[in-house]
Amino acid sequence: DARRLAIADQLLNEVSTAPASRLLTLLGHSIKWQQQHGQLSEDVPYDLFFGRSQTIRPPEDKAPHKLLATIKFPKKQCPHSIAFSADGAYLATGSADGFIELWNFMSGKLDTGLRYQADGAMMVMDDAVGCLAFSHNGELVCSGAMNGKIKVWSVKSGSGAKRFSAAHSQSVSCVAFSKDDTQVLSGGADSVVRIHGLKSGKMLKEFRGHSAPVTGAVYSDDMTRVISTSEDGSVRVWDANTTACVCSVIPDADKHGLAIPPAHTIVAIPGNSNEFVVATKSPTIYIVSLDGNVRRAITADKTTCNEFLAVAVTPRGKHVLAVSDMSILHYVDIETGSIQTANSKVPLEDVIGMACHPTLNIAAFFSNDRRVPVWTA
Repeated sequence: DARRLAIADQLLNEVSTAPASRLLTLLGHSIKWQQQHGQLSEDVPYDLFFGRSQTIRPPEDKAPHKLLATIKFPKKQCPHSIAFSADGAYLATGSADGFIELWNFMSGKLDTGLRYQADGAMMVMDDAVGCLAFSHNGELVCSGAMNGKIKVWSVKSGSGAKRFSAAHSQSVSCVAFSKDDTQVLSGGADSVVRIHGLKSGKMLKEFRGHSAPVTGAVYSDDMTRVISTSEDGSVRVWDANTTACVCSVIPDADKHGLAIPPAHTIVAIPGNSNEFVVATKSPTIYIVSLDGNVRRAITADKTTCNEFLAVAVTPRGKHVLAVSDMSILHYVDIETGSIQTANSKVPLEDVIGMACHPTLNIAAFFSNDRRVPVWTA
């Protein structure tokens, strides 16, 4: 015992110790440095255990109306698609030059916490990226290109997890993961909707019937149905197993006659497994059910909207955010049909698309401009 104590005393003289509070101080300095350099937001608490900003769910939906950050692209480049990750950690952009980049949407800076982005080893396709979607577990991001190819990437490493080189014969217009993240649903300018298996790397199902490019496709909550929209103006509901078209509806077909406006967006409503938001090139937003019925048609005033260009649904599924051709953001109550408009315009002309954060009252917009403005409530 005496020998052990003597050795312990000798080691103690060689080892420097610091109070436990010193580590917390160093961590605090590190976080402050990242905030000063725009890598972390000063308004959102940081979780040291998980190494990321804490997710704070607001008590109610509110309309974004003020600028939070702006993502800027180099000259002669612009975004062609955007998407928030399911966990709300990233905003992804797909650009005209084929790059897929993940951003800190609070600061508008590239997220260099991902080593491959810090090293400049970006995810890239060999044509413009027209659509993006994250897996529900947040581990994968899927990109669809103008040359008909689809690729699935690892968010953590930036490496390609699966490639579908001939997903469509023309440009890919939309992609979405199945609820269990084992399949990718896609639609293309070839008027076809397809399901691709991530395990097999093959096309599993094909849905034909649209007479014009497919503009949107989503799964029903139980994955038994696929719902798609097209430039032919129709909304089609398909049996996900047999690929048969269960029903088809053209919203307000009697009203439009032969001049049927293209349907450009379909969005699932969080917390509502039976209804979907559909937007056409008109001033009207439709709530369509799985049985093909138009449950509600909500039309904006002519002074603020000739047609809606982009729509998204708020985190709690109570409201639709819709940007008109006048760059005015409309806040639509799904239940009552009431519409409010933001006091300031979205700082872009001819908005192409938008995305809502999955938990926060934050929305991002893009057009052929080099900027992606991010708004908050």
